[in-house]
Amino acid sequence: MKQFLRALLIVASSASFSYADQLAYISKLDADQAAEVISKLKHVYLFCGCCSVVEPVRVKPVNVYTRHTGYENYWEVIIEYKGKDGNIVENALDLAYVWKKKRKKYQTIGEMLGLEHDPCVYLPDWKIHLIPED
Repeated sequence: MKQFLRALLIVASSASFSYADQLAYISKLDADQAAEVISKLKHVYLFCGCCSVVEPVRVKPVNVYTRHTGYENYWEVIIEYKGKDGNIVENALDLAYVWKKKRKKYQTIGEMLGLEHDPCVYLPDWKIHLIPED
């Protein structure tokens, strides 16, 4: 019985992480395209619908670039933005959880680039209208 419970716990905990890092390690081409798109946007929303983050965070990109992950031929997109305290925050992005608004529709950067992923929760499901626009 103890082994069964331990196995059940392992399966349950691994299932909750199965969506994490869907589009964090990507090809150089995809990373470069994403960095170009994000750098042209006024702001993006960071929200992982598969994680424990409850509210989207709107950030204004100050700098967006790519870097090699150090693992095989995978690259990542890095965003720098001003945090609430005014200091620059550097964050590696998972394109499955970086959102943009176009007219009244929200979509992930991964979706824009045609990359397969599951955002888990779509922005229309948020109370996104409570976030003021610039």
